[in-house]
Amino acid sequence: MIAVTGLEVHYGALRLGPLDLRLDAGIVHLVGSNGTGKTSLLRAMAAAIPRSAGTVEVDGHDPERDATARGRIGFVPAAPELPGFLTVDEAWRMMADLRRRPDWDGTELRDAFDLPGAQRLDRASTGMRRKAEVVAALAGDPTVLLLDETLANIDVRGREVLCEWLDRHRGDRAVILTHHGASPVRPDAVVTLG
Repeated sequence: MIAVTGLEVHYGALRLGPLDLRLDAGIVHLVGSNGTGKTSLLRAMAAAIPRSAGTVEVDGHDPERDATARGRIGFVPAAPELPGFLTVDEAWRMMADLRRRPDWDGTELRDAFDLPGAQRLDRASTGMRRKAEVVAALAGDPTVLLLDETLANIDVRGREVLCEWLDRHRGDRAVILTHHGASPVRPDAVVTLG
């Protein structure tokens, strides 16, 4: 599903890599102390920042060069990035459209997270916004899911919903998550940076 070969990221003072990683279906817990490059690695894998060297392939395609490959990646960054003027439902519908899956329905997941569909993101609590970003990241069923400190600021029930979803779908997609402390869901592998 996702293959990283010789990846290097030079971002400010950060020098990450070279790094090799291959993940088919399963969950990887990405660990390391602050400043070791966990966020930069996820952002480079999602083509949100440029790589300095190496390759990233999702199902054999480079997300920096191929919009279809980018559409196969669901990314929840550490800080919210979806426009605040969108409602919860507009956010996941927009992402489903971008992934060419306008028929995808996030209502069940939205309801499981106890999110009101008409809630504007810029008027939502931090936890509600985080859960809305998760629903948007899952829109269209991407094959790769990158979760950067996603469980921070999510209430106990929201954590349970997300962890149950990850556990139920661990055989369907590649998931890489960062989280301080022990992984909230049993990982299939642990990768340590630094």
